[in-house]
Amino acid sequence: MRIIPVPKMEPFEQTVQNCVFYAEKDLPAHKTTRKFEYILCVANSTQTQKSASRSTVALKVTMAITGLLFIAFLLVHMYGNLKMFLGPEEYNHYAMWLKGEIPAEQGGGLLNPILPGSTAVWGLRIVLLVSVILHMYSAFTLWSRAKTARGSVRYKVGHGVKLRPQKTYAAQTMRWGGVIIVIWLVFHLLQFTVLAVQPGGTYTHEEPYNNMVYAFSLWWIWLFYLVAMLAIALHVRHGVYSALATLGLSTQARYNAFRAIALIVALLLVIGFMAPPTAILFGAITL
Repeated sequence: MRIIPVPKMEPFEQTVQNCVFYAEKDLPAHKTTRKFEYILCVANSTQTQKSASRSTVALKVTMAITGLLFIAFLLVHMYGNLKMFLGPEEYNHYAMWLKGEIPAEQGGGLLNPILPGSTAVWGLRIVLLVSVILHMYSAFTLWSRAKTARGSVRYKVGHGVKLRPQKTYAAQTMRWGGVIIVIWLVFHLLQFTVLAVQPGGTYTHEEPYNNMVYAFSLWWIWLFYLVAMLAIALHVRHGVYSALATLGLSTQARYNAFRAIALIVALLLVIGFMAPPTAILFGAITL
């Protein structure tokens, strides 16, 4: 048997098979400037474990790439939503451009003339949909493996105290925050894309500016979106650094810088996305 110090990688719990998680205080101190969790592992080099390890790495890389892709889309979408402050004409033009509904003589849709009409939009939608599915699948699979590896048995350490592996705050935030984000995403698409849900007024595809004003004139819609944006922000704050670490871009020297970038991106998304709805709610943006 051997004791391995493993850096805490928020927000994901370490996924190591045949390992028991112990608190740092229950094992000999490790001289380092970083905080560590200690894992007592039974050395096992079977082909099965090697395959499982490779599969786990692949899942984490998939989560990292799809997560960063979705964050990039959110930043672009947030910038576009700020056109609400420029008035109906500017915002409606942006919304129609995004959907590929602007005639070619007026500039055309997304990536026109390379991909005419709504071709690029549907391609983007498919990429985003596949990314969300892969992200959710990878997250669930990693969570299931970690749960199986930890088990629910209490382990007895040197001083006689039995400890149960603890769930970190970050892991809980990512898991339940992910559920909130999925619920919000479905509602958002039904509300502003499909127009199947129309709180506050009669929505039309021709007047997306009006749709926004109808929606966020209602306090409970504003509150629902605020909760969703906070969930996204927490998800992003934990996820950006973890994604960069998974892709091998994070080092000890870059640690603080990447954590700061993650926080800035998270705050930017909340402020940027909630600025137009807040202005509508308090009457600064009207029909």
